[in-house]
Amino acid sequence: MSAFLPAVRAASLTLLAAGAVFSLSACGIVQTALESQQGAAGDGGTVGIDSASEGEDSTSGGTQDVMEVGVGDCFNEEEMQTALMGEEVTGIPVVDCSESHDSEFFHSEILPEGDFPGDDEIRDTAAELCEGAAFTEFIGVEWYESEFYAGYLTPVAEGWAAGDREILCYVIGDPSTTGTLEASGR
Repeated sequence: MSAFLPAVRAASLTLLAAGAVFSLSACGIVQTALESQQGAAGDGGTVGIDSASEGEDSTSGGTQDVMEVGVGDCFNEEEMQTALMGEEVTGIPVVDCSESHDSEFFHSEILPEGDFPGDDEIRDTAAELCEGAAFTEFIGVEWYESEFYAGYLTPVAEGWAAGDREILCYVIGDPSTTGTLEASGR
């Protein structure tokens, strides 16, 4: 491996970390928006923001409720970042995994109840989970040897107070990927 590749990887990771920080901030905005919508409903029920019709498979493409995305959903990372940065978050654009995409959610971890541990601790936990054994188990090689990168969505303080404890890991690969990246060994 040339000395150039670690430098490129380090620069890419810095950019990925900046994107993750933006994602994390947006999750709190989404949670606040959802809480506002719940209050407006008057009955404590949730007001859905999923554009899919009832009974429609949300992984066939379209927008998935940001609080409903999960392991196995495929998407294009740039489109997700754009959706999370919008003034009003209406969901995460997902695509059927058989269509071209560059990212896939591969692991979910629910953190234990308790006081909010702080953004830094949650980010450290997410990095350890998403770049560690869960990544290796999903892709088939260790993160630092892989050609793929890992990203994650984490709870923020406002979301934590409302009960959000989920770290959701995703793998970022080639934009022309079709199918799952599971067991790709790359």
